[in-house]
Amino acid sequence: MPPSLVAELGELKRRITALERKPKLGSVNERIPYGSFQSPSVEGVAGTAVNTLGVINSTGLNQPVLLCMIPFHIPQSSTAALDVSITLWLRDMVTQAKSAEITITAANDSVYPGATRTITWSWVHPQPIGFSNTAEWAGFTVDYRVNKRVTYNGQSLTVGVGNPLLITGVPLNTYVEEAADGNPRIDGGLTPTDGGPVTWQ
Repeated sequence: MPPSLVAELGELKRRITALERKPKLGSVNERIPYGSFQSPSVEGVAGTAVNTLGVINSTGLNQPVLLCMIPFHIPQSSTAALDVSITLWLRDMVTQAKSAEITITAANDSVYPGATRTITWSWVHPQPIGFSNTAEWAGFTVDYRVNKRVTYNGQSLTVGVGNPLLITGVPLNTYVEEAADGNPRIDGGLTPTDGGPVTWQ
């Protein structure tokens, strides 16, 4: 057999193996599974320790942009928002790359005290996709540090964080807000590049 044919058959075999390994996941706007480890007021002592809120299972993801939207709220006393703070970011478990961080404080409380707001990432992530992805399992973590906790009515409290409202992969250049650092922002909408209306705001 000619060497070129051997090489071509080897590449074909590699692609077939990759297809067999992947679950049927990754259509545009198909939700990505998520498992949460935590309660609404996140755990961990104030300081530099890194904690993990949960894991996004991205096995089979075939889109280069990860959209993630996570709700949060600021706990309240009887008169005002409590002085609490956390810093969050996303981490690719394959390459260990991180998105940009975003810090949430009492200053980010809703105009309706204690009401839920959201953090949005639009990350042009570094995780290999498609045939470039040889990992049998892949994921992203939602990591954070607790900057400030307070004790109120006998409870140790900080920023409350819920399960993601949206996790999905989309093609590159779908939204204006896509960025290599994830562009984390509060109540950030997604502006379609085709001129459509802003979504998820």
